[in-house]
Amino acid sequence: MPRVEEALPFGVALPQKAPWDEWLARLDPGDPSLPHRIELGIPMRDGLELAADIHLPAATKLPAPAVVLGTPYDKGQPLDGVEMYQRAGFVGVIYDIRGRGKSEGTFNPFAADGLDGHDVVEWVARQSWCNGDVAVSGLSYGGWTAWATIRERPGALKAAITTSPAGRWQEEIPYTHGCLPLSFVFWFALTRRRINDASRTPHAFVDTLPVAAIGKAIDPAGPAWEDMLAHDALDDFWRARRWDGEYDFDLPVLHVTGWHDRDDMNGAFHHYEQMMATSPARDLQWLVVGPWSHASTRNPTDAYSDVEAPGGAVDMDAIHVRFLDRFLRDERNGVDEEPRVRLYDPGTREWKVRPRWGAGTVARDLPLGSDGALGIAFDEAGETSYEYDPLRPNGIPFDTRAELWELPLDLGGLESQDGVLTWTSAPLEEPLTIRGRSELKMFAATDGEDTEWHTKLADVDAEGTSLCVSWGCLRASHAEDPGAPQPLTPGEVRRYAVELSPSFHTFAAGHRIRLVLASSEYPWFARNLNRFGPIADQADPRIARNTVHHGGARPSRLRLPVEE
Repeated sequence: MPRVEEALPFGVALPQKAPWDEWLARLDPGDPSLPHRIELGIPMRDGLELAADIHLPAATKLPAPAVVLGTPYDKGQPLDGVEMYQRAGFVGVIYDIRGRGKSEGTFNPFAADGLDGHDVVEWVARQSWCNGDVAVSGLSYGGWTAWATIRERPGALKAAITTSPAGRWQEEIPYTHGCLPLSFVFWFALTRRRINDASRTPHAFVDTLPVAAIGKAIDPAGPAWEDMLAHDALDDFWRARRWDGEYDFDLPVLHVTGWHDRDDMNGAFHHYEQMMATSPARDLQWLVVGPWSHASTRNPTDAYSDVEAPGGAVDMDAIHVRFLDRFLRDERNGVDEEPRVRLYDPGTREWKVRPRWGAGTVARDLPLGSDGALGIAFDEAGETSYEYDPLRPNGIPFDTRAELWELPLDLGGLESQDGVLTWTSAPLEEPLTIRGRSELKMFAATDGEDTEWHTKLADVDAEGTSLCVSWGCLRASHAEDPGAPQPLTPGEVRRYAVELSPSFHTFAAGHRIRLVLASSEYPWFARNLNRFGPIADQADPRIARNTVHHGGARPSRLRLPVEE
């Protein structure tokens, strides 16, 4: 991996310490107990400046360790707890990433965040108000910025807290195994200019065809929109932003995400699993997963989509401060003795601990049957067919006018739609707990050159209420090689493996397990028009006849990671 000095052609030395001693001497000498905030520009190696707010604790507590956050959403907003870090006695540093807010440069998402983050961390560490020890933190894009910074290995970096960070590119965002989340498309509407812009509301564009026309409507600045449309596979463009197998970072990290995070939960688990696989600090990785959506991972709640989660509203600020006290202040506060994995079980509605995320499970296959049965082996071959019409797409109903898109857990509105298949187990005789990534291993065919598979795993209670446990999707043309999609042969039966999102869930005795399958999840995902090729310019939908085979020589099955 190239060092940061080799990665840019600038050859400009990083700026040295700023004259903070003189500034601190003038800082409110009448009341040194008060915290302070100052806005300034942090110089990058190429001569540009990133705008930052420095939240200083009381002068009597300086110099202090610093917590750095990079955001595309306006550093002046109370984001990610920067003022909380200040109140806890740390220096909180939040900066607008390149090209956003008051920072100079061109906004090109995910391109320069690591190099800039490195320079910010090293600059902060040299200031007289910092004792030289720095952590990075952030939610969502801010979490990605933290990981991009970690990759560049700034010497002053001592710890990290990342909350639902992006980074499992093309298996999360901007495409998910070939399927395009409209939720991410509308992120471009929010970030179309240097400041957040809510004038291009998502519900106004969900029906737009082709997808490229959405770009004309929202008119985003910078090259990222065109890049996203031009690179719809896991090609070299996106592989360059991943470093799978190279997470040899010797750094303690607190990983946080939520089971109901449809945006970046896959990214959070990706970074955690990679650290556990290759980091020399694998014993210093903590994982906390609660009953939360993307937004509530930072401010936890005890309910989601009208489903109660008692005990879910933990004090996340206290968890952050305790972790940073240990690794920035070297306090022996018991963090080292705490469980490394803390998971909320939505099935039992309680917190549980595990020594490792992936350990202690076995794969259990539940065969799919012709009569909608799940879990019964069938010797005779069978098949089930359905039609998918892009002009009448399937999906979980929700209000696209909402400021934040969050899908309800109740799948009743989806399961009743034409073109949706379900397979349901018999009532369980005893509880069954799954932990890990479930997978639909399926033999299927379509009568065209392309289509999509969208699947859900559901917990069905004694009253028949079906609640979503995990989800997954796959564009059929991306199944063989995610970096080089190929058209299908109409009518050809092929093997597909549809990965579902990570889950930890106990199905109670008397409950049933259900698999739900459709060829769309609209409007969360853009409609597949059942035609091969980039979705960007497609505007001519066709109706597909899709068929799932099961039993005999083609035993389609749901594979569950069951706790032993």
